[in-house]
Amino acid sequence: MVMSYYLLLLFSCLVTLETDENRTAVTFEQAQTTKAFSNKTPLASSGKILVMKGETMLGHGSGNYFKSGRYKFILTAAHIINHPYETYIIDGEELVRLIPIHLDGARDLAILVPERELYEIEAEWFRVNRSNDLIGKTIYYAGFPQDLGKSLFKGFVAKDAKDKMLVQSFALPGSSGSVVFDFWGRAIGVLSAVSVGVSSVNPFPELVETAVHVQKIQDYDHDFIKELFERVKK
Repeated sequence: MVMSYYLLLLFSCLVTLETDENRTAVTFEQAQTTKAFSNKTPLASSGKILVMKGETMLGHGSGNYFKSGRYKFILTAAHIINHPYETYIIDGEELVRLIPIHLDGARDLAILVPERELYEIEAEWFRVNRSNDLIGKTIYYAGFPQDLGKSLFKGFVAKDAKDKMLVQSFALPGSSGSVVFDFWGRAIGVLSAVSVGVSSVNPFPELVETAVHVQKIQDYDHDFIKELFERVKK
């Protein structure tokens, strides 16, 4: 009877393993319903990133707040921060400056560190889905498309490759940088672009808002994050 109780407790929890220097931490999180899993992680960790020239906002994108061991960071798209201007994230009523510690322009991936801890955006455990067999799987992401405010979107993987995938969902300018999650709240990649097409009816290029390009992050893990932070210290 006691053994059955412990087994039930174990299967009703999500187990996360984190290593940090000489310590290994195992966290048990209460299991949630399908809706709670798919909604909570994208929404709670999503933040609006602003590009500022002095007091003038030039544009915005999206990103997500994570923690890996004792390190906390923002994961977003490189094209959002690849410019000479200041980058901030909105935390409640305040703007918090973001400091880049990793910029991969070729893959359109970036990692930023807030100048202070964020209080209105929740840092989720950084867990990555490293599968290359995601076609047909359901994905979720939250972002800030145009002037719509924080929005949650759901879709499915239409094409999957080693470093990138094509998602059937919905995105508009401002959604770039949003992290795409699987059902269990594991990060898969970063929303990079929306397809542009030309139809026989309209000769001008048009956004295909339902064809969303995602850059995968299979090679990002705790050791990679730790190395970035250690490099900044030197």
